[in-house]
Amino acid sequence: MANKLAKIRFEDVAIVMDPALDQVAVAKRALRAGEIIAFKDSTVKTARPVAKGHRFAVRDIHKGEFVRQYGYAFGCSRGIRAGETITAKNMESRVPKASLTSFKAPRPTDYDPGLISRTFLGYRRQDGKAGTRNYYLIVPTSMCASETCRQIAEEMSARVGRLKKFPAVDGIVAVPHTEGCGCDTTVSIDRLLRVLKGYISHPNVGGCLIVDLGCEQTNYAMVSRHMNGNRALDRRPIDWLTIEASGGVESTKAKARAIIEKRLPAVSRLKRTPCPLGSLVLGTECGASDSFSGITANPLIGNVADKIIRAKGSAIMSEIPEMVGTLAMLQARFRSKQVAKKFMAAIAWYEDLASRMGVDLSDNLVPKNIEGGLANSYIKSLGAVFKGGTTAIEDVVDYGVALKKPGLSIMQGPGGDLESVTGLVASGANVVCFSTGQGTPTGNAICPVIKISSNNEVFAKLSQDMDFNAGRLLSERKSINGLGDELLELIIAVASGKKTAAERSGQRQFQIWTAGKLSL
Repeated sequence: MANKLAKIRFEDVAIVMDPALDQVAVAKRALRAGEIIAFKDSTVKTARPVAKGHRFAVRDIHKGEFVRQYGYAFGCSRGIRAGETITAKNMESRVPKASLTSFKAPRPTDYDPGLISRTFLGYRRQDGKAGTRNYYLIVPTSMCASETCRQIAEEMSARVGRLKKFPAVDGIVAVPHTEGCGCDTTVSIDRLLRVLKGYISHPNVGGCLIVDLGCEQTNYAMVSRHMNGNRALDRRPIDWLTIEASGGVESTKAKARAIIEKRLPAVSRLKRTPCPLGSLVLGTECGASDSFSGITANPLIGNVADKIIRAKGSAIMSEIPEMVGTLAMLQARFRSKQVAKKFMAAIAWYEDLASRMGVDLSDNLVPKNIEGGLANSYIKSLGAVFKGGTTAIEDVVDYGVALKKPGLSIMQGPGGDLESVTGLVASGANVVCFSTGQGTPTGNAICPVIKISSNNEVFAKLSQDMDFNAGRLLSERKSINGLGDELLELIIAVASGKKTAAERSGQRQFQIWTAGKLSL
């Protein structure tokens, strides 16, 4: 009994992110009922067992008082006693409204000469961008041509792989999808064309074959008009095939083989050369999150995003449904009031769409999130935005729109991993850092995706799918800046050609966000 009631050092079993403002702690291990934990000049006694990753009150949180972590509200107390676990039952999912009435622009970004001088080995493109990979891409303009494109890529990959003639070509890949016809000609078509343009012109693509059926809405005439005026498209080999005009699938495949064999020598001619770190565009993503995602992996990604931006590079943060309730946290970082209003409009668009469809944005919180300690969608959002680091938010862009400004941008887009990563790459990300608390194999068709586990258990359990363990921040008492330096070195190695776990296992996901699609 004496051991059970012995006082436990707080830092051994729990973590408080903002000791001055937070009334909650996160359990670093499972706690039994009745454990006595030293906290500041007092103690906290757990009322019931607290699962690992779950939050418990370190003091009484009176009814009507906002419950805080990271110094920001994620709920409103219904009356919570010190030592009680924070749940959806004793906390109302409500946060105070934030406004821009006292807006003040942030200071200019502090660039780091040491980081500016760093390089990676990339593919310099004629439009000035740098690729981290060199793919030959096969693009269907619609679902009608998608299977044919997949078959072409599969057959040519096997053929080229056997010959081993083009070592500088990272792969021949297709991006099959379910869009391009049988729907309205506004949002769905515009979004498809925007994403396809982003992939065809991407610095990770050295050449491209575009295939249409011929009678779909997104046929040669429409797509070619949309592609006009893009400098990147004028400087790489791009070919077209129309299945109906080519005499059918087998004839199209034969013509495709001839075209690709002709183009690969030119695509393979480009070699990796030193490129400034500022040529990197870091896409940031989180999926299958737990409580530690917002404590370890996401802040770690934010740390390297800051480093890349201070090297005059760029980063993109998305997953708008996972930013609801974060205006108070982000408002001091918007470059201008106009950018802040664009962010608020992106949130409002999602809330309006959810309302019209009769759903709630809190449905973004899945059972595994809750099991991992995320009591509501607001605490998930607060942890998620750490991926964006600490620098100024320079712009807010639509889904798949090419970045217009260096630094950190927010992209309108969903929380779903595949759709979100597809949009990040269409907007220009040439490497992606992806945090996970439960584990996920997701990769991307043309862009390396680095998997970062939030805890040691997932890193060990899914060792073949993970690239980096952010759980070391807690288990080894590493500093976030020191571990961030380690992750930056991995990013540079990956940008220079090192394969990620997702690449080694052939994870080449591509899924366009189809919200609002009306099938006709």
